[in-house]
Amino acid sequence: MVQAKNQALLDIVQPIIEDQNLLLWDLIIKKVAGKKTVEILVDLPNHDNISMTQITTFTQAVNEALDEAEVDPVPGEYMLDIASPGWDRSLSEPWHFEWAKEADEQIAIALFAAKDGQKKWTGSISSLDDAGLTLDVDGEEKRFNFDEIAKAVVSIQF
Repeated sequence: MVQAKNQALLDIVQPIIEDQNLLLWDLIIKKVAGKKTVEILVDLPNHDNISMTQITTFTQAVNEALDEAEVDPVPGEYMLDIASPGWDRSLSEPWHFEWAKEADEQIAIALFAAKDGQKKWTGSISSLDDAGLTLDVDGEEKRFNFDEIAKAVVSIQF
């Protein structure tokens, strides 16, 4: 989820996102191997796939904007990691689930506690509301509230 976690960083990145007609999938500041990492995941709207050239262009613009910023939005040393969310992208925001439903993507969810004897479910989203979603699991409808879901990702089907 775009952690408003760091509004100053978001304020720098958002105009670049809009200018390059990209979709900000996630912006996370985390520790990786003991080092602060700023991870920005971008894609194209309308379920198109971003190219490496577009990621490179975006990365260069973000680097320039961060270098020119009057106040460092991420104090201290950090590594900047800009990438696509990938095929098996994490779903954490309500609009992520809407995106998956629009594309008729299969998703895999892991629950905090077992439901009907299992903690992992895979299916397509048949309905969605503010409280949760209904998955079509092999023709059977299963309802899950968002607060039951520990993790959700797009499930790659080969």
